[in-house]
Amino acid sequence: MDPDVATADDMESNASAPTERIALEEFQKKYISQWFIDQKRKEFLKLKQIRMTVAEYEREFVRLSKYGWKCVSIEAMMCKRFEDGLNKEIHLLVGILKLKELVVLVERSCKAKELAKEKRKANIESHDSKKRQRGKSHQTSSKRSRVFSARSNTSGGFSSRNKSK
Repeated sequence: MDPDVATADDMESNASAPTERIALEEFQKKYISQWFIDQKRKEFLKLKQIRMTVAEYEREFVRLSKYGWKCVSIEAMMCKRFEDGLNKEIHLLVGILKLKELVVLVERSCKAKELAKEKRKANIESHDSKKRQRGKSHQTSSKRSRVFSARSNTSGGFSSRNKSK
């Protein structure tokens, strides 16, 4: 093997991030239509988690971010865009952390999702418990009212036959 000839693996491992971006841009200009790139950039800019898991959202975010890299050229900007696309319940929990590393943000987002799920489950259990308590107290009060109404009908000591005489 000729030592002066670099392999693709050598070039990839030795390439710096700006060089890789320039190479990617040149490749895209040459082989991918501008319309396609624009569509993918728009898709990236509109990306929201909605019904995806955090892991699915991260995967899609990273995949599309190469088309919108100008919008997320700094990792802090990337984190902000990722955070803005998260569901509200997760966004509220991780937004206050002001994280600047995507890996950490994704990890905390996953934990926030788990916490939100546990909170929902606890709320449902609490609501069900309150319903059962209300149901028991309603049954007890309705039993009391039946007993009370039965007693009040007969409490006069006179039957309806005696009143008419």
